[in-house]
Amino acid sequence: MKKRNIIAICVTVATVISALAGCGSSGSKEINTQSEYVEQSEQTENDMENTSQESAEQGETQSSAAESNQPEKKMTYVTCITPQQSGYITMENIVKMYQEQVNPNFSMDIQYIADKPAYLQKIKTLVASNETPDMFNLDTDPYAIKLLDQGIVVDLNDTLDKYGLRDMFLAAPLGWGTTKDDRQVALPLDFSIEVFWYNKQMFEDANVSIPKTHAEFLEACEKLKNAGYTPIAVSGKDNWEILRYLLMITYRYGGNDFLYDLAQGKQKMESEIGKKAATFVQELGTQYFQSGFASTDYTGASNYFTGGNAAMYYIGTWDLPFMQDDQLSEDMKGNIGYFLLPTIEEGEPVGKSNFVSNSVMPVAFGADKFDEETERFIEFYAKNISEAISGLAFSPAVNGTLPNETDLTKSIYEDMQNSTGSIKLFDIELDPATNELIGKEVVSLALGDITVDEFCKRVDASIAENASSYFSE
Repeated sequence: MKKRNIIAICVTVATVISALAGCGSSGSKEINTQSEYVEQSEQTENDMENTSQESAEQGETQSSAAESNQPEKKMTYVTCITPQQSGYITMENIVKMYQEQVNPNFSMDIQYIADKPAYLQKIKTLVASNETPDMFNLDTDPYAIKLLDQGIVVDLNDTLDKYGLRDMFLAAPLGWGTTKDDRQVALPLDFSIEVFWYNKQMFEDANVSIPKTHAEFLEACEKLKNAGYTPIAVSGKDNWEILRYLLMITYRYGGNDFLYDLAQGKQKMESEIGKKAATFVQELGTQYFQSGFASTDYTGASNYFTGGNAAMYYIGTWDLPFMQDDQLSEDMKGNIGYFLLPTIEEGEPVGKSNFVSNSVMPVAFGADKFDEETERFIEFYAKNISEAISGLAFSPAVNGTLPNETDLTKSIYEDMQNSTGSIKLFDIELDPATNELIGKEVVSLALGDITVDEFCKRVDASIAENASSYFSE
């Protein structure tokens, strides 16, 4: 309470006292009484202020003591996710929230390596030098399996069960960091699905309906081409984009098991399913991809589509911000829709998921410095990821928030809720040597520079030469 307010109250009280005293006392006594009362009140206020200051100092001392009781923990996080991407920003947000709400003595050194091949080589160098980072991005590939088997990274199942965190994540993004034998190698940073984006006006002009099967998809491409439009934008430099078209066939007809078995040499690219997939890619590449696709990079393919130069573009919802009206030219506003993976013409597909669902390279934890404080951070991460990612991307957590409230975003989110599992990918499951080869050869296949048979034989030969030694190490 301010001094002037206390004095005002004291004067009022003193006036009452003097009135009562006036029945049998002189006026001089009244003045002395009032003066003494004010002096006493000011002394009381000073005592109160001193006590308040002492209490504040004690509180600060107690707070400092509480902070000193929190464990010192500095974690190193090596990442290939760019500082502009939602996954990077989300991690920064989580760390700040943890420092403010749980442990001010916690810190994280985030080290960004721009080029993915350089990043992967850096991780392998650190592991080989017994300097495995506390945290790093890791796909659930054969290398990740080796790190799990050797105890270099932590199987997070025990932590998820210990703190009851498993049900906090959606099945699809959590599954992206899960091995075939159900070991949890990494935690998701976000939730993405891959879809076909399409130009509504071009579809209308060419009298094309949303294709439901692979045959209908090829028919749509032909109609669009005949109407004067480039049917598909794709990046050949980022050859995984073309590998996705190979996967669209092998997955529908053989499920994930086809790819698992192919990687181990138990299945052949020269099989009926493999040849069907290679034929599909070559037909698209020689007739329906944009001119110069082999030298087009990721950004170029994206801009080609959003600039209104192609009717379709297959990419994940990490590109959703570029599909929104506020990022588009006037003639493209409201002109972008999407559809899910086509299926087979007859009967039930072996692979039933209608989209690739994943998380940008999820986060694994090194075993060397994995301790109780790391687990406490993981628990906080699981419970607060939706808040940290709000406005940036789709959350991997149950009942997560949307990055925005547009109709396109809401529609995507509804489809996301139907994801029940993960479609495994060529560029993750194959041994490194075959992965490098198939990436180059699939571009040659799409260009028509090699035949379907040549492509299949080269892939099978690489697997025969490299898979056995790689997977048995």
